[in-house]
Amino acid sequence: MKITLAYNLRTENTEEQAELLTQEDVDRIHNALLELKHQITLVEVSGKPDEVVERLAGSTPDLIFNVAEGTVGSSREAFYPALYEQLGIPFTGGNAALLHMNLDKHLAKIVVAERGIKVPKGILVTKQVKKFKTDLNFPLMIKPNSEGSSKGITQKSIVETAEEAVETINDLLIKFPLGLIVEEFINGKEISVPFIESYPGKLLESVEHTFDLEKLNLKYNVYDYFMKQGGESSKYVYVHCPPSLNEKDNKKIKTFARKVFSIMQCPDFGRVDLRLSNDGTAYFIELNPLPSLHPNASLMTAARKHGLSYTEVIRLIIRSAAKRYNLAIRKPKIIQISETEDKYKQRPTIRELGVRIGRFQPGINNAITDVKGIKVGHFTNIKNNVKIPGIQGTSSIRTGVTAILPSGGDIFTKRLVAGGYVLNGIGEMAGLTQVLEWGWLETPILLTNSHSIGKVHSGVISYMYDKYPSLGTKTDVILPVVGETDDSFLNDVRIGTNSSQEAIKAITSAKIGPIKQGSVGAGTGMVTCDFAGGIGTSSRIINFDEKYFTIGVLVLSNFGKMRNLTIDGAVVGRELDSSFAIDSRRRKNYGSIIVVIATDVPFTSNQLCRISKRSALGIGRIGSYAASTSGEIIIAFSTANRLLRTSEKPDKFLSLKFISDIYIDPFYEAVIEATEEAILNAIFCSNGMEGRENRYAPPVPQENVLELLSGRKILNVSN
Repeated sequence: MKITLAYNLRTENTEEQAELLTQEDVDRIHNALLELKHQITLVEVSGKPDEVVERLAGSTPDLIFNVAEGTVGSSREAFYPALYEQLGIPFTGGNAALLHMNLDKHLAKIVVAERGIKVPKGILVTKQVKKFKTDLNFPLMIKPNSEGSSKGITQKSIVETAEEAVETINDLLIKFPLGLIVEEFINGKEISVPFIESYPGKLLESVEHTFDLEKLNLKYNVYDYFMKQGGESSKYVYVHCPPSLNEKDNKKIKTFARKVFSIMQCPDFGRVDLRLSNDGTAYFIELNPLPSLHPNASLMTAARKHGLSYTEVIRLIIRSAAKRYNLAIRKPKIIQISETEDKYKQRPTIRELGVRIGRFQPGINNAITDVKGIKVGHFTNIKNNVKIPGIQGTSSIRTGVTAILPSGGDIFTKRLVAGGYVLNGIGEMAGLTQVLEWGWLETPILLTNSHSIGKVHSGVISYMYDKYPSLGTKTDVILPVVGETDDSFLNDVRIGTNSSQEAIKAITSAKIGPIKQGSVGAGTGMVTCDFAGGIGTSSRIINFDEKYFTIGVLVLSNFGKMRNLTIDGAVVGRELDSSFAIDSRRRKNYGSIIVVIATDVPFTSNQLCRISKRSALGIGRIGSYAASTSGEIIIAFSTANRLLRTSEKPDKFLSLKFISDIYIDPFYEAVIEATEEAILNAIFCSNGMEGRENRYAPPVPQENVLELLSGRKILNVSN
């Protein structure tokens, strides 16, 4: 995407320019945008408006990443969004009305107070009206009405008498003639609640600032200008994320912040600042729809708590804006294969191409790794001209191993609740019978091809021996979970089996975050609906009981016929079928699929078995009829409940917290959506795969599919 970074550059270290960006700030955002592979133009928007317009229009962006704070007047922040709107250029962040209202802090408080939000009692004082109500209770906070970055706020901003108030008002009006807020000071906690619209749940963790008042020789905890600018007093300011709040107060401020954001309709990102009084009452202080993106600012501090990197935050802001303006983050085109290009390079997912499956929002990675603690690793084995043991001639290897590590792999000492379902059993998942009998999962889950189960099984045991030396001696033995599908159409299984060492490589390479999809790992030689592609993943976020839960799905997909391929209800396979040669397809084998479901929802084993059954409906949505020669095997686990492995005095009674069946339906719907999208990603992310005997599984023709879908529905962009 072509993105213009619009900003005002800080040219001197003065209070007047405190809100503007330093060159270091600009470079940091610029580097993040480059890391995201966007085409970037930098436009400094200070100066004459006609020249600014020329620079912006000349950059011809798809999107403006706006961090311009403005330099003149009470509408300075609003000027730039208004300009972008007149130029017809999409931009990140709030519009002119939102930015104008929230720079006028007194006006913002009037608006939210009308909607039932508690605000400190106070008034606006200007040069024309210098008097203030005598019924305000001291101490009072006096600060500029239309400034940010704590400009004009010092320890003298807290006054305890009318005489002090008059003196402070007269002094501040000289420097800040746009007016002052005079309001009752709320003695309590200083809390910020950052917000990223495209982050699941939207609100990030709250941030609290505390102050060592004794060392600062102060009476009131006020986050003043000198503290924010790194002065000597900043050494005694401490940041807590999450804040030191009890569960009741934490829930209270999150509910408070959500209500503020719903009133203000702040898009993409923002921050609510509030004071939590000593009696537990929350007071609105301000909303910042253009918060600082400095690494030490509240937004980035909270983002790190959620495992988000700086670049990831920038990506989420762009994703949110792209969704609002219906902008495609990647162009929906087929990557052409050339001799100089990696022909196994992953292509865009179906969602990145604009097709949105279902109604629930995906997680940040749209992957099983959106469930906290889940790691995934691949070992991919692609070789040509390999000698066939005991036979003259050579052949090709197209296979691999994929490892799913629940809770980072530590499930031997802390077993997870698990369940599963077998729709059709012409396939294998070693260890599933124990999972179904006990309802617990205690090993990583490995995926591979049909003839590699034994060696991969041995690899898991070797890995577990190294990690838990007492295994099988002081503790009982384990039965690893290893699932398979048949890749023999492209992979010569006489030579292309995976070793125990390669299984260990897949396990040790596992990591959180985005997952490689398509013809990779265990999916290297797999075929889905006559197109290449085996590994796919997707996730869904569900809002339940004022909390956000995640269901993630990973598939090893290797089933189906092209004629049945169905995408979001449209049987596109009917039109595609006649365009591809019948003789070159896999005809004797319908194939199979393994589905792995992870969630942080507190489910029982029985509920996870029922969740697994609904996942089978997602397979059906793609066009599967579960042929008699196929295996559709599903395993599911929850990270919400753990069973400690103990050899001495085990508990006689166990307690599990789980949701009521009355409320389970949205989770059924979510897992169906995630399964459907995961299978489609397995196909869409593959660039095609050639194999033994010059066989070839083509890549799905993305452009043709999008044309077929566009005739049936309007495409939307998400994720």
